[in-house]
Amino acid sequence: MILMPAFQEAATIGALVARVLDAMPGTPLLVVDDGSTDGTGAIAEAAGAEVVTAPANEGKGAALRRGMRAALARGASYVATLDGDGQHRPEDLPRLVALARPDRIVIGSRRRSPGQPAARRRANRVADFWVSWAAGHAVADSQSGFRIYPAAALAELARYEGRARRFSFESEILIDASRAGIVTEAADIPALYAGTLRRPSHFRPVADIARIVIMVGGKLLARGMDPAGLRRSLAGRRRMEQEGRNDASP
Repeated sequence: MILMPAFQEAATIGALVARVLDAMPGTPLLVVDDGSTDGTGAIAEAAGAEVVTAPANEGKGAALRRGMRAALARGASYVATLDGDGQHRPEDLPRLVALARPDRIVIGSRRRSPGQPAARRRANRVADFWVSWAAGHAVADSQSGFRIYPAAALAELARYEGRARRFSFESEILIDASRAGIVTEAADIPALYAGTLRRPSHFRPVADIARIVIMVGGKLLARGMDPAGLRRSLAGRRRMEQEGRNDASP
């Protein structure tokens, strides 16, 4: 199943739903309207998506969990997620699907693509360092919402209720999944910002990254700061950087 959380996305959601359905014919698409007041849900439904509506704006993490629970109740083995603001290309979904495995979360990674605003890129690098450390392996673009989750990674969604309402959920689930033996795999995607986003980002680099770092710090403290995990994550980061240099060589 394909899942899109959406809040105030009337400008983009209709065309995006149509593109998802074209890219992945026959795959159910669920849009979670997170308390929008601009008609987002009605537009998505008219374009062909199934829509689940939250009673009020609860944050991206809560919207994702609402949709994930609905997908699992329908028997989904995998849940693909992408944002409703147009910064992910639905046409890249088949590439992510090709990498999906029961013990793997696939992340659409912008690590090699220019185009991210400088402040956003710096914030993401900070988050990547901390999330990778706590996960015990290098995670490429831990803040990308373009992903494919196996059902096994979503087995304990209840643990996040009452917290992780905004963007920290997507970081925390990577850490918890890794500790359950589910690692991440990157699929390179473009960074689409200029000329694509039709409204200000809901992501607040300073406040949201601070919440993520605090969450990760708590997990690391519970494990004595996990020095082995830090070593593995740094080694993996060096391998990714070397691969990037090799790919860029003529």
